[in-house]
Amino acid sequence: MNNMGEEKLVTPKKRDERIDAVKFWLIFLVITVHVIMRKEFSESSACAVLWNWSNFFVMPLFVFISGYHSRKKAKNNFWTSGLKMAEPLILFQIIALIFYVKHPLSVRSVLTPWYMLWYMLSLIYWRCILQAIPDKILKHKKAVLATVFCISLLAGYLPFNRTLSLQRTLAFMPFFFLGYYMKGRNLFLPDKYKPLCVVFLAMVLAVLFFYPHRITYLLNATPYKSIYGALIRMAAFAVAVPMSLAFMNVCYKADWVARQGRMTMQYYMYHALIIPPNSTPFIPPLIAIATAMNVPMTFATAVAIIVCTTVLIAIALKIPYVKKLTDPSSLFAK
Repeated sequence: MNNMGEEKLVTPKKRDERIDAVKFWLIFLVITVHVIMRKEFSESSACAVLWNWSNFFVMPLFVFISGYHSRKKAKNNFWTSGLKMAEPLILFQIIALIFYVKHPLSVRSVLTPWYMLWYMLSLIYWRCILQAIPDKILKHKKAVLATVFCISLLAGYLPFNRTLSLQRTLAFMPFFFLGYYMKGRNLFLPDKYKPLCVVFLAMVLAVLFFYPHRITYLLNATPYKSIYGALIRMAAFAVAVPMSLAFMNVCYKADWVARQGRMTMQYYMYHALIIPPNSTPFIPPLIAIATAMNVPMTFATAVAIIVCTTVLIAIALKIPYVKKLTDPSSLFAK
């Protein structure tokens, strides 16, 4: 009620379906990366080129969007949302340790997020850091961005690796805060610039064909391999920003795509169970079927597996309990 004794109407902010559409195509590329990185496609130069092209911007843009949707919260609400994010991380880590991790359990394996779960843990870190920084410091945008960028570059010289997702957390942190500071701003260019975005993305792809080998530096998962690592990371970030902007502006937008984009968490968690990494004793079912049928492991085969995996998850998510498994506490709610 307002001071005049009348009910104050609050119009809910409309969800930007363009960003939801971008999120769907990003998760589609995440599935793509995890399919073509498998050893079955290691001989395909086209897969290597697409892997490099995708890794330049997919995770930086995902982190950016996570920052864009993040905000500081009241203490009680913050801890509630933090526990809500931790639930699927813990659940799927347990599933991975039981069924997918073939080496003996150890403190290190328990504390190392399995496969794609690093992102869940890093997101918790980033939001905790955002919550901890006083507002009087946060308002100095340039200083904060410069600081986290320097931390990102220097982190590669520290002995942090995949354990507790420390290396990736520090490496990708600038994109999270950049997204946070871009909140409320228009992220999309006028339609007249879309052809230029397509040309730019195609040019990067064409250049990468001259180096058809996986650039592992783009993973940002381990310390630098040389003293020039900071320069390489800086160059990769310099490419990631315009690629992200261009990609956002060329994504196909439709109602179905936007709806799927609201379930990227489910796509992210479930695709890893279908397309596990090479280190697991499991062969992805679609790859196993293709192998049994003597289908050559070419780029075309990889594309078919990527599309089928995406469609299967979309169908499975129509089942309410499948969708809610990534939010375990909701299964026990009234």
